[in-house]
Amino acid sequence: MTPRLRGLLLLLACLPAAASVFSDAPQAGMPSRAAQFDTVFQEVIGPGSMDMTYDAYEADLQKLRILLPAGDRTREVQFRSVYCASERWKDLKQGLAYSDDAQRRARAAGDLASQARAQFCRIGYVLSLEGTRKALAEADRMVAMLANSQERQLYGEALVQRGGLLSQLGEQAKALLDYQRARASFREAGINHEVDALMLEMAIAYRRIGDWTQAERYFTRSVERVQDKQDWDRVITDLVQLGYLYDESGRPQKAKASFERAIAVARDHGEVLSEANARVGLASAQVTLGEHDAALATLAQARAGFEAKQSHGSDDMLLLLTGQALAGKGEHRQAMVRYAQAQPLIEQDGNQRYLALLYEARAASEEALGQTAQALADFKRYTALQTSLQGKMRLEQSRLLEYEYEIRRREFENHRLRAEAAAQQSQVKVLERVRRWQTLALALGLALVALLVGLAWRQRRRTHRLRTLAMTDPLTGAASRVAIEKIAARTLAESAQTGMPVAVLLLDLDYFKQVNDRYGHAAGDTVLRATVEAWQAQLRDRDALGRIGGEEFAVVCAGTGPEQARAIAARLLEATRLLRLPEIDRALRVSTSIGIAAAQPDDTRDTLFARADAALYRAKQQGRDRVEE
Repeated sequence: MTPRLRGLLLLLACLPAAASVFSDAPQAGMPSRAAQFDTVFQEVIGPGSMDMTYDAYEADLQKLRILLPAGDRTREVQFRSVYCASERWKDLKQGLAYSDDAQRRARAAGDLASQARAQFCRIGYVLSLEGTRKALAEADRMVAMLANSQERQLYGEALVQRGGLLSQLGEQAKALLDYQRARASFREAGINHEVDALMLEMAIAYRRIGDWTQAERYFTRSVERVQDKQDWDRVITDLVQLGYLYDESGRPQKAKASFERAIAVARDHGEVLSEANARVGLASAQVTLGEHDAALATLAQARAGFEAKQSHGSDDMLLLLTGQALAGKGEHRQAMVRYAQAQPLIEQDGNQRYLALLYEARAASEEALGQTAQALADFKRYTALQTSLQGKMRLEQSRLLEYEYEIRRREFENHRLRAEAAAQQSQVKVLERVRRWQTLALALGLALVALLVGLAWRQRRRTHRLRTLAMTDPLTGAASRVAIEKIAARTLAESAQTGMPVAVLLLDLDYFKQVNDRYGHAAGDTVLRATVEAWQAQLRDRDALGRIGGEEFAVVCAGTGPEQARAIAARLLEATRLLRLPEIDRALRVSTSIGIAAAQPDDTRDTLFARADAALYRAKQQGRDRVEE
């Protein structure tokens, strides 16, 4: 079962009978029909299905239909739970009814996995018939159904599907949290490689949250990879997503080129629905570029493609874009008709970004028609909604930082528990080995081997220690000054190539000399180690912490703008304030001053650190225990 339905082209087509080809009785040297069914079924539900092309997946479903043994109720339940996703269905309501029947049969048979797979189908049909919010409620039920089960792959797929719906509704932080949980669930199921479908959804969420650099890097590499695999459905999907990324980031000409490339691939491989979806994106870019006649022609072609496949999921955007193109030609009364038709569809789906676009476009047409009061009202709606969306995006970015910290903390705890279990298991094995080998000769042989291993290990450890000493501060375990400066230079070089934002934080412990003078240098060392440990717990995997001298430290934050840097600095400030060291003095309180500098295009490592140092100096001058930038 794939995380997404393999298309929603729904009503069962007539297939040729195959009784003359397959028989229930196995022939000599051939597996039975039931065994053949089981083999194909494992392909359909196994880890490989998540990276299958649509055509290969559909072909396997049709094999299952032919191989299904007559009168075998157990396998029939399994078959129906996946066949509800077949592209041979064209009537949405019939497909939904088939999915519900499949789910009832699975529930009666006590087959949780088949019940969940049928729920996948139901979510797809509800999405097309009733919109994203109704589909999300169904996805919540599916996640709850699988949360405490042994079906870890299915649970991961359920999280990916719910994450996609959350992302579509603008809940990017929640979506990315679901994706991280899905990745962990896939690992529990023994899937150790990155699942392409999951990485695609994560890239789409990063695109929607405004992290265009990271999303563009993924989509560009993905197009090359899936094109080599000749997975044309994924090539089209990646090109369309890349087009929307360019459109949203203010590069309509590049967006147009990406959509046109997606249309060409879809046309070459007979993907009518994918071609129609790509044309919707192309029309959006054409409207932005002022090519209004071309946009109307593109929308007409898209509408014909959707009608050929009886798909109505994009009706809202077709109407909205048609209205924008008509307005661009000065035909504002006709545009207003399209906006009126689009509004209830957009409101039903719950997409606030599309609703903001509608208000903005309608306000412009109302102003052109002299309807000043209505134009002002719509513009106020647009402004309020746009402000809300921008605030929500900032909130999502802040939540993402919090979720990343929580995920990192949980992964650290899981790693610790696994290490403890491995150590205990290792001790048991050592004891068993000692009991098995009792003779002196074997003991001497083991001693000799142990001696050789010990010598090799000691040599390796010595080499590793020498290398570590050069790059690690021996007191705190943070990066050394040499190491953090190299990291900063390397990060700035990458920023110059990709446009990735970079920020540097300089931190200096307040009144640290008084700690050394009052409690001694050993106590000062304890404070430094405890502070670094508290800071490391607040930083993300991509944040590098280094000691640059005495009580002064630096943090290099790759992929981080000023607002995110301030959030990180606030967490470090609070973690320092909460530090308690009763072994030194219960009354001892620690604080730090922080200077922030965001990298500029012409920055070097020295200029960036100099601006951060100046900000740190201001923080010290203005009372310490604060952040300046």
